[in-house]
Amino acid sequence: EPAAKRVKIAVAKDAAFHFYYPENLELLEAYGAECLFFSPLAGETVPAGVHGLYLGGGFPEEFAAQLSGNRAVSESVRRAIHRGLPTLAECGGFMYLCEELETTDGQRYPLVGVIPGRITMQRRLAALGYREVTGIRPNFLLGEGESAKGHEFHYSTYAPSGDIPHAYETKGLRGVKREGFARGNLVAGYTHLHFASNPAVVKRWIERCREVAQDG
Repeated sequence: EPAAKRVKIAVAKDAAFHFYYPENLELLEAYGAECLFFSPLAGETVPAGVHGLYLGGGFPEEFAAQLSGNRAVSESVRRAIHRGLPTLAECGGFMYLCEELETTDGQRYPLVGVIPGRITMQRRLAALGYREVTGIRPNFLLGEGESAKGHEFHYSTYAPSGDIPHAYETKGLRGVKREGFARGNLVAGYTHLHFASNPAVVKRWIERCREVAQDG
């Protein structure tokens, strides 16, 4: 596919956001996306001219002060999402999009703020294991009743402020629960999706990016 026609997806990549299944990035490229990496920690804003945004997992809590202090970066992420950029945020990326993060020593840091609620760090592992996830209606990547596989690994809990539209129903060893947040062109949650388990996720994301690129 000619480079000019390829959909450009900005991918956050640095010490705070570094967990991506390599196959996920390979599948995005195979289906016609170009991944443009940027570092929120280094103060890099969402690159200009992109059609989608991917905020992966990592340890944003270790860099909470720095991420919170980089207001230009969080503002660029907030603007991109409000503008309708098709966005997937997983684990660390999901945490970053919440209103604030409270560390284990009780410090609170305001973050991007597009997802209502607070992330609270725990000293013990809050969730670990493989998940089968099923889409819930507002999730544009995974249709209602469609499933994919993934995993969860995190030391934090999320407390929403009020009722929120969830992204997934996740099934693990401890049973079924609703998790994440989905609204418009944003899908976010603790689950790391493995795209190879349902490549339709990749196709939908790229199609949505193309639509937004045409509208824009």
